Amino acid sequence: MRAESPGIRRPWRLRSTAAPTTLRTRVAAAFLLLTLLVCGAFAVAAVRIASSIEDRLIDQRLGRTADELIARERQGLEPDLPPSVTLYRGTEIPAPLRGKPPGKYTLPQDGQLVSALIRDDLGPVFVLTDRDEDFAKIEAGVYGLLGLAFVCCLGLALFLAQLTASRIVAPVTALARAVETGAAPREYPLQDSTDELGVLSRAFAAKTEAQQRYLDRERWFTGDVSHELRTPLAVMLGAAEVLKARLHGRDDMVELAERIRRTAADTSERVVAMLLLSRDPASIGAPPTAVLPLLRQEMERCRPLLKGKDVEMTLHAAPDDAGLEVPARPELAAIALGNLIRNACQFTEEGRVDIRLEAGRVVIEDTGIGIPPAVRDRIFDRFMQVDPAGAGSAGLGLAIVKRVAEHLGWTVSLEAPAHGGTRFALSFGQASTGRAGPDDGPNDGHDRRPQAPERDILPT
Repeated sequence: MRAESPGIRRPWRLRSTAAPTTLRTRVAAAFLLLTLLVCGAFAVAAVRIASSIEDRLIDQRLGRTADELIARERQGLEPDLPPSVTLYRGTEIPAPLRGKPPGKYTLPQDGQLVSALIRDDLGPVFVLTDRDEDFAKIEAGVYGLLGLAFVCCLGLALFLAQLTASRIVAPVTALARAVETGAAPREYPLQDSTDELGVLSRAFAAKTEAQQRYLDRERWFTGDVSHELRTPLAVMLGAAEVLKARLHGRDDMVELAERIRRTAADTSERVVAMLLLSRDPASIGAPPTAVLPLLRQEMERCRPLLKGKDVEMTLHAAPDDAGLEVPARPELAAIALGNLIRNACQFTEEGRVDIRLEAGRVVIEDTGIGIPPAVRDRIFDRFMQVDPAGAGSAGLGLAIVKRVAEHLGWTVSLEAPAHGGTRFALSFGQASTGRAGPDDGPNDGHDRRPQAPERDILPT
């Protein structure tokens, strides 16, 4: 079962709280926006009220002044006007007010607006205007106080917003830090709080405890299975070696004993690999491991799968890649390479299985049944099978390859060759070309030097 790898998943990390879109920033911004809207509404209302009061007072004074003027005119007395009020008659009436019906108006004079009143009670039309400097001073003072109050309110709102946001966000940050640093669930903050933050903290604690119990069970299971399997496997391995030694001269039985010994040894290595796979990658070593000997070893293990098939399995390695080494435990590297080779051998009935070591990766290509397009995206899922009725596959081999690749920081991908079959590519994240040792020579019976590309053929 095969498919394109979606890529290596990165471990989860908490994001920095210094980002401009943090909860603290959003709370403070909402607080400031509310204050701005409220202060703006009050400022508009205050301006309108002040303007309304001013207009009413001036209009009332103009009305009283006009009534007194009319009364004095009827008594034959001279007009007695306040200093801020001006009387216009006939041609003295400002041009904008000429021909206007009686009523109240606003007149621009000397760069400012003044209130004007037109009356015709005495017959001829007259106009009174009021230019009260006191009202202008009061108005300027009121507007200045409003602006100062607005700025003070914004400053106070900013302080309260920061204080409130800190009080809200600080417990969340403390909880996140406790989760990130791996604190015990009972040590999480806010456990006794009755608000929503307490609910969140208790939910985190409960979930963490459940996950910890699950991990403990998995670790115990892995350790127990490893112990219980390795002990009988060691017994089987020793017994097979003793049996092989006692069967000297009986070639048919010696071959059978060797198969038992090799199977027990392979199974023991697989148990070690699965145990390593269950541990944190940072907690296990990563010694330099030569890739070419592992490929030959896994090809030899898969030879029985090609028995009775017209299939030729070939290993190609360029001189520059013959000494390729990767930082990985050999057990893990072997299980990834072995599962890919085994998969190719199982699903190829005739043709070729080509294994190429090139440019920091291993490419395994076969002329088998191929992968249907409908399942390529899910081929690395557990228990995913191309042909559930064939080859005795459980659908776990490629899933294990993917786990090993992610564990080691490698990538595994699926390609569909134009001529049919399947091509897998296992790319190593970090690799170095070491000096080829004695083990790195070809094993096909010829004394070849690494000056020419290596080509190993395992006949069936």
